[in-house]
Amino acid sequence: MDSNNTVSALSEIPDVSNANKKLESRKSGQPSFRVAIFSLGDSLCHALAISMVVYFFWDCLNQSISSLTGWHASLFTLAYVFFMTEGLLIFLPHSVISRGWGHKHLIKLHWILELLGFIFLASGMTIIIVSKNQSNRRHFVSSHAITGLAAVILAVLVSLFGWWTRLDRQVPFIVFLGHSLKYHLGLKMSHLKLVHSALGVGSYGVGMAAQILGYFTHYYMNKHDAEWRVFLSVMTALLSLVAFLFASTSLYKRTRELLRK
Repeated sequence: MDSNNTVSALSEIPDVSNANKKLESRKSGQPSFRVAIFSLGDSLCHALAISMVVYFFWDCLNQSISSLTGWHASLFTLAYVFFMTEGLLIFLPHSVISRGWGHKHLIKLHWILELLGFIFLASGMTIIIVSKNQSNRRHFVSSHAITGLAAVILAVLVSLFGWWTRLDRQVPFIVFLGHSLKYHLGLKMSHLKLVHSALGVGSYGVGMAAQILGYFTHYYMNKHDAEWRVFLSVMTALLSLVAFLFASTSLYKRTRELLRK
């Protein structure tokens, strides 16, 4: 029994050597072509995210600052296009923002960015619900509205699993619940982190899909022609593709490592 507990405990110890390798990779400033290309691509992603947020706030609010739909679109863009995208981009090996940072600092920054993103996401959702109530319009009937609702629900689940993995040893109730699940279902903290990552990837993908679908709602169709809306869709898709592919690759590696244990 003691040997089994020892093996189980050892399996929960993080791979220090692997973490050190990642840190060294971040700190390396080799002037290689590959590093330069990745750094340039990362810089372009940050610039594109900031530019899109600035544009949407100007485009949605320059005519009427009291437009609830305009505030909904702006806050949702700020949440997903900027904060939640940045929350994934900081983990890129050659990130121009977080290069040389340790894993603990990256996790803290990730939490701050994702928390701010969730706050603006919830605010944007609340505003559009109030707007539709005021105009007596039906809720969640369009593809944009349904995917947006799904993104919010997934974001809530991501947050819950994220807090669970961070507060497992700090909050008594969570400790009790965590040990109960481990005992009855054989779950480990690594399993919860994997679920958190999987839900995060899914939430981000659904959220960016809702963002693109929003360009083809009546609100935007009345403001811009089809060519400009297609252009916005392509820019949003390219930005999300970088973060989504990296997050999916990281999730695949974590799943493979977990299955090997």
